[in-house]
Amino acid sequence: MTKLERKSYGLSRAMLAAGAAGVLVLAAACSSDDSSSESAAETAAETAAETAAEEEATEAAAEEEPAEEEAPKELTKIKYVQPWVIQGESAGQFAAVEQGFFAEEGLDVEIIPGGPDVRAGALLAAGSADFAVMNPAGIYTNRAAGIPVVGVGGINQADGLLIVCKKETGIDGFDKLAGKKIGVWLGGGESGIQAATKAAGVAVEDVEWLPQKFSMEEFFQDAFDCASATEWNEKHVTYKEGYGPDNMYELRPSDEGLFLPGDSILTLESTVAERPEVVQGLVTGTLRGWQWVCSSEENRTVGAQYTVDAAPDLDLDLQVIQVDEMCDLMSQGPAEESGLIGDMVESSWQTSHDATLDVGLLEAPEDVPAGFDNQFVDAVPAEYREITW
Repeated sequence: MTKLERKSYGLSRAMLAAGAAGVLVLAAACSSDDSSSESAAETAAETAAETAAEEEATEAAAEEEPAEEEAPKELTKIKYVQPWVIQGESAGQFAAVEQGFFAEEGLDVEIIPGGPDVRAGALLAAGSADFAVMNPAGIYTNRAAGIPVVGVGGINQADGLLIVCKKETGIDGFDKLAGKKIGVWLGGGESGIQAATKAAGVAVEDVEWLPQKFSMEEFFQDAFDCASATEWNEKHVTYKEGYGPDNMYELRPSDEGLFLPGDSILTLESTVAERPEVVQGLVTGTLRGWQWVCSSEENRTVGAQYTVDAAPDLDLDLQVIQVDEMCDLMSQGPAEESGLIGDMVESSWQTSHDATLDVGLLEAPEDVPAGFDNQFVDAVPAEYREITW
């Protein structure tokens, strides 16, 4: 039955109902002059008209064709290189995947582990990856090497690198490093430590810098006087082995007034120019993932579990500790003042650049403001950046 036919049919039904009601009214009027009879007749007429209207609506709804379901939106595939092997340091990125935050931004994100042999800048340049996470020192050294990467979002406001020294060495400050053996992760991981050494008045060349494995094995075996560590990983490995404030010094660049930003999101300048909506989605999803993880103890454990699910050999308790440390690092400095995560502050990036230049990892100064772009962080809703912990 067409809509026009249904309308005519419904109108006829209503007219018939009204006519029937009229007969009832007339019959009631003829049979009695009593007012109660007239009232009953009027009620019957109203009921009949309502019944006809309801039947018409029911039939129209039954014959209405169901609306076609909208096809699901196709997601853009993205490869996202992490700063290191899978661990709690990447919990926010995993949460953005598992909680659907990236999908809400139209992205299908594949998390790519980093590691000692992974060169994120080269992967971006070759088109083998779309985004990566590294510190500003790495961004400027890549730019100096001709790879036009740019920071598009900050994660840590402090890089979390330190050196640990057994108390028996007597090394309780960077000014005591002259002539000592210091284990460092060469290739960029040493820049903050060496800059702090220089700031303490010790010439970098007066220290014996030795390549350190990505573990604390050599520290435990006394191969070094001091060894490199991160706040979220190796420091806690030493704690598990019985070290701590009673028998170990912890020296940080901040002891010498150096506040160096850490993990930051980067991509190629061409991606920013040609695919800004993808950049926005990746930055929004990442910051939202970290904000969600850090917002409660339960979420921190869930975020840590996501990393364990991806790398089953990990210890869950240690990953929870890593997540706690990450949440602390991203809420320091400028973030503590603004109450928001994600900002890349020029003064902090200038400090990182200068430290990298001072220790010879850059041959010439780079354009510091050209190395980062805050437009995408600024466009992330404040609720996804708010520090609630």
